[in-house]
Amino acid sequence: MKPVSVLLLYTHSPVNKTFSYQYGWPRKFLAHPRFQCTPVNVLDRSWRALCERYRALWHGKFDAIVILHSVFSNGCYLRPRHPLFHAVKASKVPKAYFIGNEYKLMPEKMAFCDALGIKLLISQSNSPAVHRLYRERLKCAVAGIPSAGLDTAVFYPRTPYKERPIDIGYRSDESPIYLGHTERRQIADYLLEHGPGYGLTLDISLKQADRFGEHEWAVFLNRCKAQLGTEAGGDYFELTDATRKGYRQYAKHHARATPEEIIDRFFKSYVNPTAMRVISGRIVEAAGTKTVQILFEGRYNGYFQPDVHYIALKKDFSNFTGVMEKLRDESYCRALTDNAYEVAIKELTHEKLIDQFYDALVPVL
Repeated sequence: MKPVSVLLLYTHSPVNKTFSYQYGWPRKFLAHPRFQCTPVNVLDRSWRALCERYRALWHGKFDAIVILHSVFSNGCYLRPRHPLFHAVKASKVPKAYFIGNEYKLMPEKMAFCDALGIKLLISQSNSPAVHRLYRERLKCAVAGIPSAGLDTAVFYPRTPYKERPIDIGYRSDESPIYLGHTERRQIADYLLEHGPGYGLTLDISLKQADRFGEHEWAVFLNRCKAQLGTEAGGDYFELTDATRKGYRQYAKHHARATPEEIIDRFFKSYVNPTAMRVISGRIVEAAGTKTVQILFEGRYNGYFQPDVHYIALKKDFSNFTGVMEKLRDESYCRALTDNAYEVAIKELTHEKLIDQFYDALVPVL
């Protein structure tokens, strides 16, 4: 079958260099046999890039335009003042948008979809409730595909378990409090406080300066026997950003409010919340390097199960002693990493996820 010809929009810049999935997706799209891609880094302002971009848009014959997560996740890099925006808007071919960070700037992202005429929205969530809200708002097709793709050429088990010098490692961003929790901070702080008492060598940080680029992150994972982790997202999904806006306004006048006070004020009496918890790339990449994972209990998009693929840590840490005992059991840990690796290879490589996207795209072509 003839490959689908797509204009592939993405961004590469120093801003997103520590987000491995934002580099993996465009790279793997270009190599996928079901797609013939013309790639465009929308942040490349060189004269040559500009000429190639407009030649592709005005003279290229595409079946679809694909807008990857990095174009509008933390910030929008394809705004109306960008000449490329109007060319994409004017195109009559179906447009697909991989939406990222589905907890912030949601009104702006919905307006972005409206303005460009998005026909297929790819959410990181596989929740029917989340998909229903998107369909009702956008009147377009919606599919759930994790952003957490595995690049097996980068993330693979290169160091044997016993030769890894770090017992437990962790790198992440601080969770914004308007998600309704501080789980990343909680799990990091608890291990830093209690881990040394078990004789563990730790390398745990939430500092931006301590994050790694894609290849350095793969090296770090191979230096760790185990990794910490939590689900990404929160339990209060909104298309309006109402809670986020309310919190930001409140924070202007209550700069010393504690996380507990903020959670109590904005979430304790929240009526009928829609959960938006998803698996992150850190989880899949740890699985790909056969690193044991100590994770807060969760769904992880249904891919990973406790005591089958990871060691489950209760969010109140009441089973911490048992978790440490499991971590010392090498045969148990070997079974976990083998099982998680198998899931990652069979279901969560970029190739498999792009196959899912192909199946979702074909009906709207």
